[in-house]
Amino acid sequence: MYRFPLFCSIMVLVAALSGCNGLEAIGQQDISGKPTVYAQVNKEPDPKLVGCYVRSRPSEYNRPNKYEYCLVKAGSGYALYYYMMDGKSLNTFKGWTGATINGNCLTADYDGSTYCAQNGEVMQTTTGSNDAHRMLPMN
Repeated sequence: MYRFPLFCSIMVLVAALSGCNGLEAIGQQDISGKPTVYAQVNKEPDPKLVGCYVRSRPSEYNRPNKYEYCLVKAGSGYALYYYMMDGKSLNTFKGWTGATINGNCLTADYDGSTYCAQNGEVMQTTTGSNDAHRMLPMN
């Protein structure tokens, strides 16, 4: 009798959390398949860059973009699975994208965002900005 309202409440909560940084957009099933594009490796990546990360929510923005990435070792190379949601228009990209890896930094071909390992953390800088934002490990 009360199952349907409870189910609806749970679905509303899940939808609300997915609109913010509450849930990750990239799941294990996304990165388990064969990549469709590989990164150009100029210098092997800092081990800190390898794995999955989500950008922390910058407090200075009202509706910030959301960024997630997974850099995976694929055969003898590396591949970047990427998620980006524009906070204002809610347009999204999710999928494999090319990247350039230069040791402690990688740059996503999709939007030119750069991710660098610095002082034991991964920091993200968007194209046209000098502001660096901390990335948090996922899972």
